[in-house]
Amino acid sequence: MNEIRTVEELANYLDSDLGWRKKELTYIVNLIKSESERNVDTQLRIGIAILYAHWEGYIKNAGTFYVRYIKQLELKYEDLGENFIALALKGTFSECLKTNKTSIHTTLVNILVNDLSTIADLPHHDVINTQSNLKWGVFKEILDTLGLEDSFYSTKGKQINTLVDHRNDVAHGKRFYSDEIVFFNLYKEVMKMLDCFKDQIIQSASTETFKRNL
Repeated sequence: MNEIRTVEELANYLDSDLGWRKKELTYIVNLIKSESERNVDTQLRIGIAILYAHWEGYIKNAGTFYVRYIKQLELKYEDLGENFIALALKGTFSECLKTNKTSIHTTLVNILVNDLSTIADLPHHDVINTQSNLKWGVFKEILDTLGLEDSFYSTKGKQINTLVDHRNDVAHGKRFYSDEIVFFNLYKEVMKMLDCFKDQIIQSASTETFKRNL
């Protein structure tokens, strides 16, 4: 992937990645609506699996696009919000937890005390950890990592967890039967949340809320 240098480029990446997902899901929804009662259970299981795949896939990709955009700005630690400082130092924190070596601990202390005026080393691989199980608690942690408001999603935790649970039943080969009304409600809620997530990222990039408030 090329560097994402402007908010416009970021928006284009976000729109493109969401666009093809919406087309595929629209196809699945129309297929379920037209399916005979005899085969609808199979199509609903397929629908649940694909709906979850796009829920997890878009959150992971969109969050990564946002971090990659911020990374190429080459901002200093002292210019970033606390959440992005934490993200930049996540690897160092992990190393500190694995060892008793003072030299490793000193590396972290030195950054926090002496090197805040250096360019932050934001990650660009495996930035967003969905844990392959993107329930509400995991998603909330991603929102906190990116500094995004969670109020829109906070009432939708039950639907998010239901989607993940149903997907796990399908993935684990259980004889799981969904309900059309449940599926279509989940589909509508997921579409709203993905649109909101995209809009939040664009808004945050435009207003530079990733920067530290001085």
